[in-house]
Amino acid sequence: MKTAKIFFLILFFIPCLSQAGDIYGTLKGDDGKPLVGQVVQIMQNDKFVASDTTDTNGYFSVTIKEVGKFKLEVTGYKGTSLDVFSTNKSTRYNLILNKSGDKWLLKNL
Repeated sequence: MKTAKIFFLILFFIPCLSQAGDIYGTLKGDDGKPLVGQVVQIMQNDKFVASDTTDTNGYFSVTIKEVGKFKLEVTGYKGTSLDVFSTNKSTRYNLILNKSGDKWLLKNL
């Protein structure tokens, strides 16, 4: 009976520990206006993990199944990336995209 309880607890808690939360937020230009219809993708070790397209408010949200460090990229702007982290909770990123010389820069506010 005691073994069955321990087994049940293990089965119940392991999925809770292994699933991470959402990475979400807004994407705006340096003028403060939302960037609409931009594809935000999450990569890890050069492999695609998830993506979303920004809405009319520049809002995006992706669900990450693992805890860890990822790269957030805006696909329409070559070279833009930012290290983001997935935890057991949802994590918000308010991003500004601006051009510096011939490069696009992505910053978290």
